[in-house]
Amino acid sequence: MRRIYRIGGALPRPPRLVTASAADDLARGALALLPTETVYGIGVAVSSLPAELPDSGSGYRRIFSLKRRELAQTVPWLVGGVEALDAYGSQVDPRARALAEAFWPGALTIVVKASPAVPAFLRADDGTVALRMSASPVVLALTRALSSPLAVTSANTHGMPAPTSFNEVEPRILSGVDLAVDAGATPCREASTIVSLVSGGLEILREGALPAERIRRALASAPSSAPHTDTACATGAGIQ
Repeated sequence: MRRIYRIGGALPRPPRLVTASAADDLARGALALLPTETVYGIGVAVSSLPAELPDSGSGYRRIFSLKRRELAQTVPWLVGGVEALDAYGSQVDPRARALAEAFWPGALTIVVKASPAVPAFLRADDGTVALRMSASPVVLALTRALSSPLAVTSANTHGMPAPTSFNEVEPRILSGVDLAVDAGATPCREASTIVSLVSGGLEILREGALPAERIRRALASAPSSAPHTDTACATGAGIQ
């Protein structure tokens, strides 16, 4: 592993030099260990990826070898804002947009039909991509610096618990990345909730830090008036 950046405080904002250095590495295809507000993840900058599946030694391919997971599985994207639904989604259901406006940045991953901007190897078998705007200041700073989403999945061996603090990251995972950001413990300490409206109805694919009932309540007033909530795990309230 090349370097570790250590930053402190609750939902700590990274110094500009840390952001610039990490973003520079990511732009060149580095594999990074990053804190979200839910769990720690490993990932790469989408802008660094080619149109076709990268070579075996690439940062992207190392995600799968480190996790010991099949390459056929896809990696969710951490995006910079609600506008990513239009850039990377196709025929996005207005209710999905309402959920993003209600709960982003926060612990909600939304599955949408992928637009042509998403390379084929980054799409699921059904042509979808999973998008989330993380409330982590580290992730937000990097997506802004790169002007690119990050393809990030939990930093654990497949089938093992996802780490909710830097100290919980498996040594094997840590030694396999090019850079890491240590921000201590994550505030939510649970993976994001994953939803899909692709088939027409609401599907809760995984219930995590954001309770399904809050999602259903928000949809009751969709698409124009979904209420914002007030916790870091639900939205980015109070996070800059």
